[in-house]
Amino acid sequence: MSNESVIPYDLVATKMNQWYTALKNNWSAIAERVKEEVKQELERMEENQDALVYYSLLVFRHELMLDYLYPDTDRDIEKHYKELKENVGSKNLNGMLEYYYHYFMGMYYFRQKELSYSLNFYRLAEKALDSIEGVEIEKADFYFKMAEIHYHMKQTYLSMNYASRAYKIFRRYPTYGVQRVHCQFVIAGNWLDNMRSEEALKNAFQALKESKELNVDYLIGSSHFNVGICYNQLEELGEAEKHFQQALEFYRRGKHSYEPKALFNLSLVKARQNDLVAASQLYKEGNELAKQYENNEIIEKFKMVKGLYLSNDLDMVKETFQFFEKTKMYPDMEWYSILVAELLSSREKYEEAGEYYRKAIAARRQIQRGELLNEI
Repeated sequence: MSNESVIPYDLVATKMNQWYTALKNNWSAIAERVKEEVKQELERMEENQDALVYYSLLVFRHELMLDYLYPDTDRDIEKHYKELKENVGSKNLNGMLEYYYHYFMGMYYFRQKELSYSLNFYRLAEKALDSIEGVEIEKADFYFKMAEIHYHMKQTYLSMNYASRAYKIFRRYPTYGVQRVHCQFVIAGNWLDNMRSEEALKNAFQALKESKELNVDYLIGSSHFNVGICYNQLEELGEAEKHFQQALEFYRRGKHSYEPKALFNLSLVKARQNDLVAASQLYKEGNELAKQYENNEIIEKFKMVKGLYLSNDLDMVKETFQFFEKTKMYPDMEWYSILVAELLSSREKYEEAGEYYRKAIAARRQIQRGELLNEI
């Protein structure tokens, strides 16, 4: 290779930074194009081991993006994980490369629902990131991931703290509207988990406002869905139904994997409104779609709809709550326990109602226990 044809490392690194920006924003078409450009330039680049490590990290991050965007496609993400761990994990990394390695590994484990492993890697990433200056947007992206994992671990106040920190940074950058909406989703979700529906509704409407300004279908759909959840908790079923229906329309437009979730909530609302014909139709459609998506949470929740309203089979309801306990879904367990208990009381099944009131109390204790552990 002649010296004239050698490409300086810093030019290729700039192109890889563009690739990473596309990955963070889920711009799959741009990411694919820039990835191919980087591959070609690497063949002519001056020798630099850091660039090769960065490339390996971004290939893995690329696969994580595709796995998120196209969950129904059979991707061998495990193979890419093993390759990265073997080829990069054994190296003595520092700076941004150390941060990326721990961060992307944390993202991988989060996708695998191995939350403890994910959090361990995120903490290592945070330690590396704290020592790096001039990367404000990267810190905001990372804070959001920390908010996300703490939300899923039901560590409410840690989650809200990280989400608020991320939102404050994103607000200073006009092109990060999608990220601002995601922060509002997480904050609203945490309020809902603590039965603070009025506070959650404020964040949900803020997300809806910002989503409409961005004109992004799936964000508008998810914003309507979250508003519906808030109204559902507030027992304003007419408003809940309206927003769930709007969410479903946006999800159907993009054939989004959240469609079964919207169908479940619509089915439940219709059943609670005593429109059992509509509830049954939505149940059949949603249950079938949930099976296609292999969405076990929604499959189990549909059992509750059928058992309570469509077949009068409390054993099916028990299966749903066994799933809640097994998966530690305590906020859901608390809310649905009260719903079931009140319905059974109205049917004068007081003994069974008492059982579900006790489940609600047990779930609330578990949530409070989690909050206490966060403060130790």
